[in-house]
Amino acid sequence: MNSPERMRKWLVSSGVLNRVSKPSRYIGKELNRVMKNPAEKLRILLAFPDTYEVGMSHLGLKILYKELNVVDGFYAERAYLPWKDMIGEMRDAEIPLFSLETYTPAIDFDILGITLQYELCYSNVLAVLDLADIPLLQKERTTEPIVLGGGPCSTNPEPMADYFDAFVIGDGEAVTPILCNVVKENIYLLKSGRRSELLQLLSQVQGVYVPSVGKKATVKAVIGDLSDYEMDSNPLVPYMRTVHDRAVFEVMRGCNRGCRFCQAGMIYRPVRERGVEEIRRSVRKVLEQTGYEEISFLSLSTMDHSSIDLLTEEILPLLQPQRVALSLPSTRIDSFGVEIASKIASIRKTGLTFAPEAGSQRLRNVINKNVSEDDLMSTVKAARNNGWQRVKLYFMIGLPTERDEDLEEIVRLARRVKAVGFREVSVSAAIFIPKAHTPFQFAQQIGEVEAARRLGILKRLSGRGIQLSSHDPSSSTIEGVLSRGNREVGKAILKAYRLGAIFDEWNEEFDAAIWHEAFRAEEIDVDDYMRGYDTHEELPWEHISTGISKEFLIEEYEKALREETTGDCRWEGCTGCAVCQTLNVSNVLRKV
Repeated sequence: MNSPERMRKWLVSSGVLNRVSKPSRYIGKELNRVMKNPAEKLRILLAFPDTYEVGMSHLGLKILYKELNVVDGFYAERAYLPWKDMIGEMRDAEIPLFSLETYTPAIDFDILGITLQYELCYSNVLAVLDLADIPLLQKERTTEPIVLGGGPCSTNPEPMADYFDAFVIGDGEAVTPILCNVVKENIYLLKSGRRSELLQLLSQVQGVYVPSVGKKATVKAVIGDLSDYEMDSNPLVPYMRTVHDRAVFEVMRGCNRGCRFCQAGMIYRPVRERGVEEIRRSVRKVLEQTGYEEISFLSLSTMDHSSIDLLTEEILPLLQPQRVALSLPSTRIDSFGVEIASKIASIRKTGLTFAPEAGSQRLRNVINKNVSEDDLMSTVKAARNNGWQRVKLYFMIGLPTERDEDLEEIVRLARRVKAVGFREVSVSAAIFIPKAHTPFQFAQQIGEVEAARRLGILKRLSGRGIQLSSHDPSSSTIEGVLSRGNREVGKAILKAYRLGAIFDEWNEEFDAAIWHEAFRAEEIDVDDYMRGYDTHEELPWEHISTGISKEFLIEEYEKALREETTGDCRWEGCTGCAVCQTLNVSNVLRKV
């Protein structure tokens, strides 16, 4: 019998923590963890399908952990996928996946919620279920926990539809407590094996997609105002260094700049900002409750917050006494961005990152990146004059209509930035992958051979103070198939897992040969998923609505091919994406 006490004794007495790497991944007991008496409560296990240090850096899981635990009748705990050495130890000892708070086996929970943050973690999701002793296929479950998926990848749930009972589409805070309440009120259906009846009830909740009910049209759930949900002033503090070892504050959600390749910029619309005072209040409390030496203002475009100048003025005095650093995801390509970055650097310099995305103005127009080379050069010169020695530039290759001369422009532009006087310029080149619910969902993805050829053009950048890093073309191919896949691709995911695919998002663990063998076994034609789609073709994810109309996505794609740009509705008026009308919401801008 697997009990919490058996899990605890095994951890403490078996010596396993001396045999595995990074044992603090598995002990729990973090500062500010939530401990409740689980009796008479709906028990929810929030699982991140990657290692502890990756999952503990993910804000979405932390938000749900807080929001669910403020409800008296719910108890949410956490689990992360153990590393391969620990998985081996657990299998040898017949120890299942268990929670960090109470060491309760995952199968004893009522709901198992799994974050779908990136496609290359899909085999990890199956590893989570396998380690939990939960049948991988949804149709084979009876009284096991409801397996719930959420996160950006759930906007195309079809590749993983056979493995989940339900998906949350949209803002998790808006719908997950409602879903949990339906489960709690009808828990007898689950416990008596009447699972399908419970799933029928869940399918009636807005923002919940239940694959077993059929391809039912599902509109995302949305929060009208982030300020309706208090920021977490008592965040979990781990005992080990995590990937992003800092306190994170979501200062706004959504971005309307309209980059045509950017899935997040489409699926998280509209823009909803938090007020300066509530952010300042939360930062002060977190500094009192934790020992973090760095905080981050997280959003898709933090520099676009309507009151970012006042916000930094209010926050910096709180950080100066202990020299706590403030980081922003990236720097806006204009003088204002450098001005704000310079204020922040007055305490402690963090990295300075710019994302031109493309080397030529023609291609920046195609992708709707509304910045010019003059904007970039004046910005980096201002950065150099303010003391920065290093800068990082993000580009993409394989964008629609890209030509070799566009790649040559990346080389020229990077060298021009270096000539400003930086000691080091880092250039990162990602391979474009068409994503669902974006204007470029119709575009073709370049294959591995062509990607390698194009990267070869950029390799002349290496040396003389310029460092080039790039994505692996083979992993980009797999991600591309998974991102636009259907349920047939889902069969290949299971096959790949059975062949040993796990931790594929870790470069040293990824094995393309496994995936191609799985694709062959399930008769998946990779080229068919990499091709361009006709704009009037029915796509596998069209039953999922993020609020944006297909007509808008088609119009934006056609404008891209004409090299025309579209403005930001925050400053230039409605662009017709239909989010506000479909979801009955609007931008929430807090200009002081």
